[in-house]
Amino acid sequence: MVDVIMETDGIGFSVQAVADRAGVTHRTIYNHFPTREALCDAFADYVDELLEASIGRAAPTPSLASLPGLVNDLYQTLALRDRHNRAYVMLMIGNRRPMRAWRNRSRAFERLIAREQSGRTPLTPRQVTAAIRMFPSTMGWHLLTEQCGLSTDEAAAASAWATRTLLDAAVTKHTAPAPRSQRGAIPARRRRS
Repeated sequence: MVDVIMETDGIGFSVQAVADRAGVTHRTIYNHFPTREALCDAFADYVDELLEASIGRAAPTPSLASLPGLVNDLYQTLALRDRHNRAYVMLMIGNRRPMRAWRNRSRAFERLIAREQSGRTPLTPRQVTAAIRMFPSTMGWHLLTEQCGLSTDEAAAASAWATRTLLDAAVTKHTAPAPRSQRGAIPARRRRS
């Protein structure tokens, strides 16, 4: 299925093409997956299982504070299964909707944001989640490495910085700003006589 998705960029691949590549009839595919959507979700679940196997455990639901530090490990792991992960992203783009696994992780992340959001941003937890979720993800890794041409290490560093910056803006409680006179106001220049 990876090859079929990669050949079509995830756009409009057919169940028949998957069946042909697997050497079975399309009826065999439909016996296991009643719809094309079910086939796509099963592929996404398979990619998640490969990711979990690569890191040796189920991916934990991280705390918000730990998220930027996990990005490098995530990106290195994604690079190990490059073709599968790129096919997963192409499938999401081609289907114009996120896969079930992405939606589930996003909902869990949104609950974390809702619990910890400081009220400093006019955005809803869903909006904050959408902005932050783009970076520590398969989609973020793909965009930064494939589309922007960054190495995995460069992409991980950029993603960790963006994640940390957005999290700080959304959930860090800051004290009131210092009075203007204490914020580095430049003293008036003395005139020479």
